[in-house]
Amino acid sequence: MNLRVFMILVFTCFVTLLFALEISPNLIYQIESAKYQFSYELYVKNDIPYESKVTVEVIDFITDGRSYSFDEPDYKYSLRNHVSVNEKEIILAVNEQKPVKLEFNVPQNFPGATGVFALRISQESTTGGKVQIRLNYIVPFFIRFTVVPIFQSVKIKDISVRDLSLEPDDEYGNYGSLITLEIENNGNIGLIPKGSILVSARELKTTIAEVPIDSFDLVVFPEKRTYYTFYIPCTLPSGTLDINLSGKSYGLDFSTSASKKIENKNNLMIVKTEPQLVIFNDKNKNTVYSLTISNLSFIKDSIIPIVNSDELSFIPKKSIIYPYRTTSFNVRTSTKDFGFSGDRIYEIKFQAESSTTLRNVQPAYVVLRGKTINALLEGHLESSQFGSSLVVSNEGNCVVQFDVMYGNQKLNSESLVIFPGQTLTIDFGTVINKNQLQVKYGPYGENTTNSLEDF
Repeated sequence: MNLRVFMILVFTCFVTLLFALEISPNLIYQIESAKYQFSYELYVKNDIPYESKVTVEVIDFITDGRSYSFDEPDYKYSLRNHVSVNEKEIILAVNEQKPVKLEFNVPQNFPGATGVFALRISQESTTGGKVQIRLNYIVPFFIRFTVVPIFQSVKIKDISVRDLSLEPDDEYGNYGSLITLEIENNGNIGLIPKGSILVSARELKTTIAEVPIDSFDLVVFPEKRTYYTFYIPCTLPSGTLDINLSGKSYGLDFSTSASKKIENKNNLMIVKTEPQLVIFNDKNKNTVYSLTISNLSFIKDSIIPIVNSDELSFIPKKSIIYPYRTTSFNVRTSTKDFGFSGDRIYEIKFQAESSTTLRNVQPAYVVLRGKTINALLEGHLESSQFGSSLVVSNEGNCVVQFDVMYGNQKLNSESLVIFPGQTLTIDFGTVINKNQLQVKYGPYGENTTNSLEDF
């Protein structure tokens, strides 16, 4: 059986942060003040096993969503020249914490309801004349002067669209769309919204997607423009695309809309299936499971489930699926005898009734699980000066779920899944200690009772 990769692994490990500088209470600050002269304290703590020298510098901070600028001497909403630090150099012993005190002396005629700046905090540790670690942190500050009346003016200036089925992206993959908004803020206050972006197709009279926006997902500085790119898993139809951005920023409601005519040459019907894995065994052999199919495209068609097994059947035999909507199929098995060993794995495929090419970006599998199964993982750690990778192989006869532990900390948010005969490589992005590494695993859908520790 030629099994395709069951899951796309998004595995980001923050192992490097186990030894760093702790900055509290936040890494991004929104402060309100009715005064122009005041002070504020934050704290730095040395979390590395060496004495550290910490330096603190006040800098500009502006971003347009594509690049950062830390030197904008003519930006009238910058507070760089109106903030001072009590100590620019701090020596911290191991686990020692000290305050960093900021003094604000802002002129009464400051033009903004928001002022912005950042701290560049550098950490360096040296032992025996050798630098052990050197880290830099940028800590932004957004100061809301409540005595200044707010003038809010936000507008979407342009929309651009990228179809990932035609132009794949290393980060987002090969289906869906990247939409970039050019947003202009002509007000005297920063836009730091909590709300949503609504994407609609005018000719289809339908909502394609609603994307939530939370604080600091999107920031538009006063009298600046920002390019904000977001991903939706859907392909977009030719015609008029309507975008509405709305929500609250600094307690004020806002809404802005824009439209763009687009032409899409992509005629693929793209769907995804949930759940991705259904297991029948001797205990649940009479159960009927439901599969939900989501249409991520603008194409309407009837779809037909296909599976290479006479032991599986679907109701209904076919179903109409509308653009950006869902349909469902029930699946059941006629198997009564589960006295065999291991998992029998079948991929469910879908075919469009018309000549439309259909692509299932999240395929589903049905597993007939025998009474005798053997969950067996083997793994080894590959390391270089650039980082470590864990190579895991399923040498058993059943689908296995597993979790990766490092120093009693679970590194994956959801259990990872591996099929019999499959090998997965997990890149940690840094060099790790194999003695701190552990893999807990078991048959999919059951308790992870086994442990892999010898790497």
